[in-house]
Amino acid sequence: MLTPEDIKKLTEFQLGVFKDVFLTSEEFQEHAAILNEKFSNLQTSVDAIAKDNLTKGQEQASIAYRVKTVEEWIEKATPKLDLEFKH
Repeated sequence: MLTPEDIKKLTEFQLGVFKDVFLTSEEFQEHAAILNEKFSNLQTSVDAIAKDNLTKGQEQASIAYRVKTVEEWIEKATPKLDLEFKH
């Protein structure tokens, strides 16, 4: 049978072992703050990439429209200039 002294020693031993395994409330809050900051940085990066991608897509659409307009103008102008236009 365990005596109160044995129980005290066992409890102290367990606290010593699990001290390195479990975080204190303060340590948990520090880790949570660091994770929140890292997640915020990651979210900012993803937002910047998405914005850049959207901008490039809009630029490509604008360029495609301009190229199409120029091609149409060339197709109309080549017969008048007695030239041949091949795509």
